[in-house]
Amino acid sequence: MKAYNEQWIYNRGIVDQAARWRQQQLLSAEQIDAIRQAYPVEFRQTNGFIEIGLFLFTTVAILACYLLPASVFSVLLTDQTTYGLFNVAFGLGVGFVGRILINRRLLYRNGIDNAFVVTLTGFLAFGLNQFLPNGLSIATHCLVTLPLLLLVFWYYGDTLIAFFTLATFYTFIFDGLLKFSWGKDALPFVMMGVSLILYLTVRWILRSNRQLEYYSDPLNLVQWIALTVLAASGNYFVVRELNGLLLKTSLISSRHVVAPEIALAWLFWLLTFVIPTIYLWQGLVKRNRMLTILGVLGWIAAVMTFHEYHALVPLNVALTIGGFVLIGIAVAVIQYLRQSKSGFTDVPDEESPNELLSNLGTIASIQATTGAQHIPKDDIRFGGGDFGGAGSEGKY
Repeated sequence: MKAYNEQWIYNRGIVDQAARWRQQQLLSAEQIDAIRQAYPVEFRQTNGFIEIGLFLFTTVAILACYLLPASVFSVLLTDQTTYGLFNVAFGLGVGFVGRILINRRLLYRNGIDNAFVVTLTGFLAFGLNQFLPNGLSIATHCLVTLPLLLLVFWYYGDTLIAFFTLATFYTFIFDGLLKFSWGKDALPFVMMGVSLILYLTVRWILRSNRQLEYYSDPLNLVQWIALTVLAASGNYFVVRELNGLLLKTSLISSRHVVAPEIALAWLFWLLTFVIPTIYLWQGLVKRNRMLTILGVLGWIAAVMTFHEYHALVPLNVALTIGGFVLIGIAVAVIQYLRQSKSGFTDVPDEESPNELLSNLGTIASIQATTGAQHIPKDDIRFGGGDFGGAGSEGKY
């Protein structure tokens, strides 16, 4: 029912995890061979640089194929409805060819298939919006496009489509609220609330269903974006400057025109520092890398916001001092964590071997395949807490 073989995607997760454990000498070469034979992965895969090149080349080729008939039949495409039908038909054709290539060439996120997915979605969305009457709001166009994006995302599980879906969703909320007299004042709070609900929903989905390899990368991206929008929506600088743009007080010469003070300024100053603090606190408590990274970046943004409106020293001095402080903190923490402290260490973990406890299904699969009993080495220490990689959590 979906574009890619879900069993192969599940097998790839097991093989990749087994390969990481092999690097840490938790599995033998014979066991790795047995796992690869028992869990075949037939997808054709390349490295990241080749994927980017293939994506760009394929996109250019598809656009060239589009422009040729569009130029030849330009006279016939003057009507908006006809032009919409042409784009929808071309998009369906791109999807049909992409489907054949995926099946015959066994493609899976190697650049070529990503280009087909993105271009077919673009043509379908553009053609669909051509059927709508002129003069509609951006929010209406986004609302009409969202079901299409969700359908494509369900079928392909593509990370870029997940990003475009989120961007369309947030644009719909942003533009839709501005149509109301109270929308501008409620915008930051609505964006924070929607982002929090979105993040908690994804966390619940990941916890309730661990067989989501097909959508693992897009769901992690959703968490990153939702938490980023949540923090940005409560940041004083973002709220004030955006409010100034909406009031048309900061147009071309934004350096010289200061955005007016906003209502509830004290609340947004508080949120500017509180939200990153919560991220950092939860990241340290739950051993969650995503929350830790966003917490640190959020605190940097908070300090920059404070400097923007209450500068104590010139910008060049502030940047120099900040750089030395960050370097000093990094060096001190690295030295301090040479030895494990409360479950934290600076030793490279390469997907920590303690992740043996994070996926019991993978362990059972490997044991059933190799007939081996996996006993931890003496130098592997299992502690309490949670491990988070790219937003995922499990026992650490």
